Amino acid sequence: MNLKFWLTAAEPRSRYALLLAIGVVVMMSLTYPIWHPGGPGMAAFAAVAATVLSHVSAKFIMRG
Repeated sequence: MNLKFWLTAAEPRSRYALLLAIGVVVMMSLTYPIWHPGGPGMAAFAAVAATVLSHVSAKFIMRG
């Protein structure tokens, strides 16, 4: 497994940043009923999870 592939942004970076931002907004809005009652700790965990999932999704989208 190529670890550098997963730890760096995709090229072109502007498209990657747009895909990442859209993914985070969508994931946070979909999971709002879960993290909102959980407080700030749960919101932080949801934000990190949304960022990781959006990063992986953006890498897969830009690969193909």
